[in-house]
Amino acid sequence: MTPIEVATLIGDVLTQIDATLQTPGLDDADWQTLYALRKHLDDMQRDLIGESIDEADATYQALTTQLKDANTELTAVIGDLAKVSKVIDIVSQIASYADKILNKMA
Repeated sequence: MTPIEVATLIGDVLTQIDATLQTPGLDDADWQTLYALRKHLDDMQRDLIGESIDEADATYQALTTQLKDANTELTAVIGDLAKVSKVIDIVSQIASYADKILNKMA
């Protein structure tokens, strides 16, 4: 994935989180957790745009593959409020992968 594709994927995750945050019946604690993760991902997305990334690096490629896989999993469960804890876990994974990508560039 190119850095722009990574930033776009994070943007898609942000959109999914925004939709979930607007869902009636979302527990307050879950809402706060998702909002904090959303803020963190938003900050990382902005940081990624300005960084120079070696797209051929094996670690970068592995992290972007994990990021794509986590996004696919998130898309499958995000609309089900019964699975909010799973959504939070997946979004946390996505944030972790994005953090690792940013740390790789530093």
